[in-house]
Amino acid sequence: LEHIAGRTTYLALLQENPQALSQLVKLCAASPWIVEQIARFPMLLDQLLDPRTLYAPLQREVLETELQERLDTVAGDLEAQMDGLRQFKHARVLRVAAADIAGAVDVTQVSDELSDIAEVILQKVFVIAWEHMLGRYGEPRCTVRGKRRPVAFSIIGYGKLGGRELGYGSDLDLVFLHDSEG
Repeated sequence: LEHIAGRTTYLALLQENPQALSQLVKLCAASPWIVEQIARFPMLLDQLLDPRTLYAPLQREVLETELQERLDTVAGDLEAQMDGLRQFKHARVLRVAAADIAGAVDVTQVSDELSDIAEVILQKVFVIAWEHMLGRYGEPRCTVRGKRRPVAFSIIGYGKLGGRELGYGSDLDLVFLHDSEG
């Protein structure tokens, strides 16, 4: 509460939404990790407003749409896009954790949903980074047997991400591949 007490908006949100306050108390009682996340990122309190969405299973297509809609509002602003990606990640992981604590999902679903969140964000990061690089340096090309061609690029997930076994504290083991020659 000390972390959000200075932000009257969040206090008003909890006062005006007893259901959100009840969800907050339940989640904080069940998980010190959730307490830490909400203390670090008070904007996560918005996720508590509707228990139907808080505990609903995440669907990859919906994740992709929600992330795109969030980033559309800050198109062209790289710093705001990175903030949007971080906020999206924290909010969706909180939803998975809340459903996990409530027993609404099993451990396999938790891993699948955390993996979906990571993959959707990585796809979007790839697009953003590629567009930023194109704008700054142009399309990467290479010469093979005397002919110029575009270079392909890919991100490969290993470890827990590659096996779709992510947990709340998992890191991402990534390899970046390109097919340029010459």
